[in-house]
Amino acid sequence: MIGSPRILVLSAPVGEGHVAAARALAARMRALWPQARVREVESVGPRRDALLRESYALVMRTAPGLYGLAYDALTAHPRAAELLKARSGRGIGRVLVPLVAAERPRLVVSTHPMVSGGLAWLRRRGGLPGRAVAVATDAAVHPFWVWPELDETWTLLPGSQRQALGIAPTADVRVAPPAVAAAFRPGERAPARRASGLRADACVVLVTGGSLAFGNLGRVVDAVLAAGPAVQTVVLCGHDDRLAARLAARGLPRARLVPLRWTDQVPTLVTAADLVLTTAGGVIATEALAAGRPLLFALPVAGHGRASATLLAEAGLATVCPRPVDVTAAVQAFAADPARLAPFAERAELFRGDLDAELRALARRVEQGCVGTGPLEPL
Repeated sequence: MIGSPRILVLSAPVGEGHVAAARALAARMRALWPQARVREVESVGPRRDALLRESYALVMRTAPGLYGLAYDALTAHPRAAELLKARSGRGIGRVLVPLVAAERPRLVVSTHPMVSGGLAWLRRRGGLPGRAVAVATDAAVHPFWVWPELDETWTLLPGSQRQALGIAPTADVRVAPPAVAAAFRPGERAPARRASGLRADACVVLVTGGSLAFGNLGRVVDAVLAAGPAVQTVVLCGHDDRLAARLAARGLPRARLVPLRWTDQVPTLVTAADLVLTTAGGVIATEALAAGRPLLFALPVAGHGRASATLLAEAGLATVCPRPVDVTAAVQAFAADPARLAPFAERAELFRGDLDAELRALARRVEQGCVGTGPLEPL
């Protein structure tokens, strides 16, 4: 008999966003339920990890339009998507068999759509005990995010929920707070700028294309710099060292341009920023919103970037800048009138919600649906 409830939090290392969401959830769970055994697994096997990561990066860097066409086709042709989902779910499900059999978790949470498919495959075969939850980390929901065999699907917006139910009408789809680390919360800019060595008198714009620096960040940076000397541009180059080197080679003073390689100081940098510009969306978008920072989608990448930009803009949570001139105009407007920032911060407060409260509610649903090995939270 297991002495304490077991929880699995699963992801895959395709970019860093899915993994960051899994780590954030696991950290919140450990704090809420200290008697539980929370295990993170951020892999679907070395070979599959490498294939997913490298193929995704290759397509996004060399043929983003092709990726966008494939993304749109999945959404437009659900029957074809179901065939692809069945195949991928079977392959990853087989990898998960020994892990799930060994852990026998009361609760399993997935932050990657392919991993969720593996869990759905297990559920269909009676190999998934406990409650299973798929957590979408993008605002836009494509067919691989939704698996009706799982007990719950968490989405970010009412519009995301409608998309998910359009894919799988029988799924239990909920709007839930974003899965972000507790460090992403409203904070004072001044101390964050001192800690980061950034200008106190500037409009600080944080530019990112995610951990893999997707999108034409060079053009985005040019567009931000064109907004004038009152703007300091900080660029998160992620794992793209060549981008960081190219930006550094411009020789611009730090007061104007700060290119950064991979850093663990993103919460402080987001707090220090007036605006966050992203080309790809994903978890950095939800992290910025959780911190109450205005979000701009700058030349959003095809597929999930454009789709998420549209949904967040419709919800009043983001501004979409499809052209460099739009980026420059938006940055100039915010720099000239800081009061424009306030409405975004207020709407972001509602978006952020209370993740701990949502997890406590999930614990109650687990208790109602499972014969226990001990509660997830004191009764």
